[in-house]
Amino acid sequence: MAGKRNKNRQMVGIVWIVFITFLLLHAIILSNPCIAEETGPGTRMSTQVAQLREAEEAQVSDAEKSPEAEKDTLGPALHLAGLQFFIADISRKSILWSESGSQSFNSEIKDLQEAQSAQALRLLTPEDRKTILRLVQGAIKDGKAGPYDVGGGADHRIPGVPLMAYRYELEGGRLLAICFPSLGEGDSNPGNIVLGLAPILQHFVASSNRIVLLVDNFGYIRFASAGFLQSFQIKDANLILGRNIAHIQKRLGRSIVSLALTSLARRASATGRAKFLLASSDNVELTYEAMYFRFGSSVGGVLFSAGHASGDVDYAQVFDICGAPIIVVNTKNRMIVAANKSAHKAYHLTQESIEQRPITETLLHPKSYATLLDAAQRNVDVPQSVVVNSLNGQSKKKRLKASIIDADRTPKLILEARS
Repeated sequence: MAGKRNKNRQMVGIVWIVFITFLLLHAIILSNPCIAEETGPGTRMSTQVAQLREAEEAQVSDAEKSPEAEKDTLGPALHLAGLQFFIADISRKSILWSESGSQSFNSEIKDLQEAQSAQALRLLTPEDRKTILRLVQGAIKDGKAGPYDVGGGADHRIPGVPLMAYRYELEGGRLLAICFPSLGEGDSNPGNIVLGLAPILQHFVASSNRIVLLVDNFGYIRFASAGFLQSFQIKDANLILGRNIAHIQKRLGRSIVSLALTSLARRASATGRAKFLLASSDNVELTYEAMYFRFGSSVGGVLFSAGHASGDVDYAQVFDICGAPIIVVNTKNRMIVAANKSAHKAYHLTQESIEQRPITETLLHPKSYATLLDAAQRNVDVPQSVVVNSLNGQSKKKRLKASIIDADRTPKLILEARS
């Protein structure tokens, strides 16, 4: 009987030991996520807790990454704004480029940059990437390619950056494509661009006799006003636009060439009054300002602005006080552009009648207008006798001298009444 009791006590002790061991093992499993993942559905809650903890740690680490660190990881990328040139290496599939940081918001001045082609062009649109690829391939195949527009926007209403490319062969047969912004060789007016300055100057001096010349920092002439061409006796603007001023001293005269080159070399402005020697050995006395300017790290030049020493003339006032009736007509739409006070009085013109109807519906019969236009185109000096219908209802024969100005742009017909 005593032996049976001892055996029962041993069995109870073994059960307690097994139970305690199970509890200890369960506690160890709960405290270790790696073991919990392998223990099946009984520990699913512990697995979810561990995954949530890892996700939170990953979010914190991502939040701690700065944009600059990410930028450094991705490497440099080409921007069209301020692009000066880029060189595409076909064999290495890389691009080396230089861009001016002055046209970016942070005004960061950058040195030469290099990256693999896909990485360098990653910020451009797919269409621009294809255009650059076509430009490079065309240069490698034919020796030169372009100009092709890139960066023009989806609707193409905003003009893009025109790029030209030329092939260059290194020793050993390695080929490069050298690309840079340009209007191309066939552009009829290379003076219409210097970072937007030339069109602005054209706008302000279009109806003025002001003498204005724009030379970039490499010495190339980018703009010349009508007053400059007249004063310096230049018959055709294309003879000087896009040319280096140092190479055309025989056309401009040595005075203006010397002044522009000295201002560029010394990076300084100059003002004064002086006689400028012309190519014809004649001279003109001007009060002038030669203003040296610079944008960013590489774009600049000299803006020469001058007036005659005797003073400028307001030709609008001269036109208005002239005693003879004078009318200016746009030959494309036959609308009266301007009429002086004498013409207003003689023909009883009003501003409303000038702006609303062409001259062939007010003062002149279409056949009379055609006669005057033909005489002006043939440079006939003899006044033409035509019937003029004044707006007060009276019609009289008058002798009108017809001339044409601005023949290269929108021709204007000048009708001057002669007694």
